[in-house]
Amino acid sequence: MKKNKGEAMFEKRDETIVNSVAETVVGTSVKLKGTLRSDGDITVDGSVNGEVKTKGTVNIGPNAHIIANVQAKNVNISGTVQGNVVATDCLSISESGRVYGDIAANILAISAGAVFTGKSTMAEIAVQPEIELTLENEEASSLSEATK
Repeated sequence: MKKNKGEAMFEKRDETIVNSVAETVVGTSVKLKGTLRSDGDITVDGSVNGEVKTKGTVNIGPNAHIIANVQAKNVNISGTVQGNVVATDCLSISESGRVYGDIAANILAISAGAVFTGKSTMAEIAVQPEIELTLENEEASSLSEATK
């Protein structure tokens, strides 16, 4: 399939998801600490430490590094996410994507080469639940077990 300039594409069987222009963009040189909320689409190519929430789509670019819980209708991950991810519709992790945390989605697509460490839940998600970021506690437990 031919990609148009400026469009990111993920392929799943015979379907193609084309990412639209985002309302909010966190560029590669941007480092955001805090909560990022929007009703529209969000693209992250920089770093976010905190929380990302939208009623639209979150696109996490290959250079992005996120230490946050992410909640959205659709989530496309090509970068690194340390935190829990909830997609009320579709969650896609590309071959360059890395997720360290629990995920929940109605539709889940993980490409060959992607990294996912955590628990996954696939079911209809009526409401976006609040999830606590427990990665630091999990890392501390893993480190203490490894040093025994």
